[in-house]
Amino acid sequence: MKKILLMAGVVCLAAANASAFQFNPYVAAKAKYGFARNEVKMTGVAEGKQDFNDEVWGGSLAVGHIYKVMNGGFRLELEYTKNTDAKKDDVKIKTQGALFNVYYDFDLKSPFVPYVGVGLGWGRAEFEGRGGSIKDDGLAMQLGAGVGYRISTHTSIDLGYRYITYGDFDKEYRIPNIAYEKLEYKPRSHEIMLGVRYDF
Repeated sequence: MKKILLMAGVVCLAAANASAFQFNPYVAAKAKYGFARNEVKMTGVAEGKQDFNDEVWGGSLAVGHIYKVMNGGFRLELEYTKNTDAKKDDVKIKTQGALFNVYYDFDLKSPFVPYVGVGLGWGRAEFEGRGGSIKDDGLAMQLGAGVGYRISTHTSIDLGYRYITYGDFDKEYRIPNIAYEKLEYKPRSHEIMLGVRYDF
């Protein structure tokens, strides 16, 4: 009898834990405006340091899971993001990345939901200029905040800001028929993002 009661207790506990965890997936899409700050340092034939700053546009797609807690919730998210080219004179810098983001939503008991977030992942930058191009992968990081507005049971829109780095790059490349040159560049961006999220 004791064994039966013990087994029943274990089953009930397992059932309670299973019901406590709910899978709350979502998908999100964002359009963004960014001010790209691309610090470039050249050594070799051409010595110097210059900032190739430009306004860029871009977008991102994400899938995630909402883990609800008291007074708010965590969002765990995988995001892919890409920007238009940052240009100056005959130089172009292209950036994209894939990040794992963690957001915390503050529950204000209203349609408005402020949030903060951080992210870490893969970044890629491609530098085009001087008759050639190089590209490399690096560590991408982002830090941001914003506010969402729930327009229906499953749909929210949000407006946010983030500072993102796509990595620090250090490459050596050859200028055709001239010599080898070393290039260091650090693509950064201040981004304003407007998005929509659908919770299943």
